[in-house]
Amino acid sequence: MKRILAGLALAAMSAGPAHAETTGLQAVKSFLVAQVVKVDAAAHDYEANAAAYQKMIDAAGGDYNQAALANGSALTSLVARMQGDYLNLHMNGYETVEGIAAGVKDLVEFDIYFDSGVPLSQASTDNPAAPVTLKTPDGRVIIDRNGNLFHYVIEACLYGAERKFVKPLNAGASAKLHGIGALPRADVLSASAKDCAREADKFLAASKRWQPTLDQCVGALVWMTPTFNGYFNDLEESLYGDNPFAYISESRVKDMRGIMGSLRLVYNAIDPTLRKKDPALAGQLKSEYEKIMAFIDESDRRDQKMRAAHRKLSKLEIEEMGNQAKTMSDQLAPQLKQAAAILGLKLPPKPILV
Repeated sequence: MKRILAGLALAAMSAGPAHAETTGLQAVKSFLVAQVVKVDAAAHDYEANAAAYQKMIDAAGGDYNQAALANGSALTSLVARMQGDYLNLHMNGYETVEGIAAGVKDLVEFDIYFDSGVPLSQASTDNPAAPVTLKTPDGRVIIDRNGNLFHYVIEACLYGAERKFVKPLNAGASAKLHGIGALPRADVLSASAKDCAREADKFLAASKRWQPTLDQCVGALVWMTPTFNGYFNDLEESLYGDNPFAYISESRVKDMRGIMGSLRLVYNAIDPTLRKKDPALAGQLKSEYEKIMAFIDESDRRDQKMRAAHRKLSKLEIEEMGNQAKTMSDQLAPQLKQAAAILGLKLPPKPILV
């Protein structure tokens, strides 16, 4: 069932980051708020599209085959629009600020809820469970702490990765939809969309309240930069693993650009302060983050070239890329702690929910 609906995706809005005119730490907040405004807008657009989709299914008495025969093109158009909403929620939205949100205690709850939280059965201190609980209007459980909202519900439903979140179609209905074999369940879309819009509103309000401090920003760099090499494990899992929820709509490499790009932005905000005290270290750190971004660009180029040829990066290639990423992040870790010491900062503890 995985990727059965993938062909419907529309081109999403530009993923280019907003360029804040402010400088220093306020540039971090300005960027964060600007991007979360986009996340919030996408969430409410998703809610409206899910409601329209639900209305069409309801008009057919809940019969997805009849709905497809009566309104096939309208249904697939709505699914494509919701897939576009998802890209703007996730890849073009949240991922561009994840390095900040996941690295700051005031915002980490949204990272866990939307993007990183695991099922309760897999939870640990370092990998907390996402507190996502959704029910249908008649009280049936859709998900109860079985993973985060983006990957385990919205993406899994819109792209057909989770069988229980889609309705298979008969031959006639499938032919009407040009061979598409299933449609997303309207109740899952409606419930997840309402939840997403509510949480996105909260995320935006929290982002506006947050006042960045030097210790928080350096802490985000210290805690999030070493996660870089782990993203290549995720890439391998998405290409070769058994996880049906692993990066369906876009490659994990594109995620890396958003996460590490937001960390580069955070570093650039503190660079002037550090440069006054240790210009050599400041220059080295700036150079290292630029190298990481260049490495991600090259990794993306290699990944996209293979996908265009309907092939995959080999496990050995991914392992080598992961080792290079580890070398880069390992080199940065002590330098970041040195920067914290030079700036006289007491780093905050790793941001986790307690």
